[in-house]
Amino acid sequence: MSGKDDDYFLGYHVVCLIDVLGQKQKLAQWAELPDDRQVTPDFIKALKDTIGTVLTFRDQFIQFFEQLGQCTMPDKLTALPSEKQKQYHRFKECRVKVERFSDTFVFSSPIPNTHGDASITPLYRILAACCMAMFWSLAAKTPVRGAISIGTGAELEDESFYGPGLAEAHYLESEVAGYPRVVVSNSVRQFLADGQVYSSDREVAEIMKQIAGTCRSFICQDVDGCWIVDFLDKELRDLLGPDLKGGDTVRMAYEFVRSEALRFRNAGNSKLAVRYYLLQQYIESRLPIWGIAF
Repeated sequence: MSGKDDDYFLGYHVVCLIDVLGQKQKLAQWAELPDDRQVTPDFIKALKDTIGTVLTFRDQFIQFFEQLGQCTMPDKLTALPSEKQKQYHRFKECRVKVERFSDTFVFSSPIPNTHGDASITPLYRILAACCMAMFWSLAAKTPVRGAISIGTGAELEDESFYGPGLAEAHYLESEVAGYPRVVVSNSVRQFLADGQVYSSDREVAEIMKQIAGTCRSFICQDVDGCWIVDFLDKELRDLLGPDLKGGDTVRMAYEFVRSEALRFRNAGNSKLAVRYYLLQQYIESRLPIWGIAF
């Protein structure tokens, strides 16, 4: 169900909305320029903590997304028969739009590809990129919160995205997520359910079915019943590989979350203390996967 004219593309999209947390307080540090117009070290630090943080997150997420689209074995790909290469490019086809509103990002990608498949690849890349973004942001002491949905929407002529899919992602991020995690909508889980047919080409459909299985491994049910991105599961560990020192990053993320839970508890902020404690419990449940004791 999609349509095109000169101004827009209307159809089903996977939508990811990510909010970089804590920016309001950090922006207050440079609400006014220094009286003498001299740039102080504190002012520079405030800029790095706000503008620098937001732009770094954008660049990291896009880098993650692009890495997921690269062929890891180009020599083997070129050695394949022409028909197999076409199939490879067919199931790998994906294009993502990135928009930023202040400290909030929207990543969207059409589900239908140019072959008429209901492609699983856009969802796979966004789920995996969210895993790596959560992984990296907590280690960098820059927590984020977000949501992923699948729904209808339009790519407007100004390169922006708008529609019910975005509205659902915004609702889940702002009203449901509550603390640093990425909530996954029911529409995403339905799209990943067994029995879905993603392509009329049997071989392409089988490959996409296998990718859907990988996508399901990137999702778990949280203690409150919400389905979330399982950013420290075995799949991410395997994706990173043994040479990226993922264990060190997990330790950094864990220490940050644990210190935040303690900080909010000592400050009497029970709401945030509980939220960070829940995140701490999630990370502790995944530490054995990374070979880390606590």
